[in-house]
Amino acid sequence: MQRCEVCKRRFPARSDAKTCGSRCRQRAYRRRMGIGPRRYLRRAKVATKAHQRLIREQLAAQHPTPIATDIKTSTVREISYHDAEAIITQFEYLRTMPPFVRHCFGLFHDNRLAGAVVYADEPGENLGVWDRLGWGGRIICLARGACTHWAHPHSASRLIRRSMRLLPARYQVITATVDPAAGEIGTIYQAAGFDYVGTMASGGDRLRISDHSGRVISDRSARRAFGSSAVEPLLSAGLHIQQIARKGRYFAFRGPERAALRSTIAARIRPYPKRPGSPR
Repeated sequence: MQRCEVCKRRFPARSDAKTCGSRCRQRAYRRRMGIGPRRYLRRAKVATKAHQRLIREQLAAQHPTPIATDIKTSTVREISYHDAEAIITQFEYLRTMPPFVRHCFGLFHDNRLAGAVVYADEPGENLGVWDRLGWGGRIICLARGACTHWAHPHSASRLIRRSMRLLPARYQVITATVDPAAGEIGTIYQAAGFDYVGTMASGGDRLRISDHSGRVISDRSARRAFGSSAVEPLLSAGLHIQQIARKGRYFAFRGPERAALRSTIAARIRPYPKRPGSPR
């Protein structure tokens, strides 16, 4: 028999066990990581509108600009990182460009940049996550995307579909996530014909870290700036931490193997999420 390091109860000895069960093992992990009881953290409210829509409405009210009326005359082409960044940092919820950017594309109305999408490496690929589905080296993440307040209402879906055609041929799986904290349900991905699979990660809520101005800070940035991404040290540093739902995920496929690639997630595909009060 040996004694549990958390509850101090005795339990049958096992070679590497320090706790008596999963409950104490989780408590020990949270203690090591400096994570306090979750009941002291406020759960973030889910926005009724997407963050980007709110920004566009504000700008439309402050700077009335004629909305582009003919979507058929718009063009999509590759743009520079700098041009994409100007759109993304103004309209996107995170207000940052993603790491490991591979391609940036823009939609133009009369040679005026009306929107941008940014494709980057899918983080899970480095961990071999997608190798189990046979997607290694074939998947890319649509990591950021936004349109201006004067763009045609259908600009976002047109930009996504046209930009996917311009990607290198080896990318046959395109994935994107939606963040409930930003009021996102993926309406644009639904319009573009993506498949919705819900939350793929196991576990409950995740934590959102933000500073006094409301700017969201990633775990990596928090560790770099404050030496830790654990709850207690960040709260002591004056940051705000809230519990939020995990991100949902969408997939789209292209190329001659499209049907075969999609079949690997057929059992995961779910009905599209809708906002309360919207028609089903």
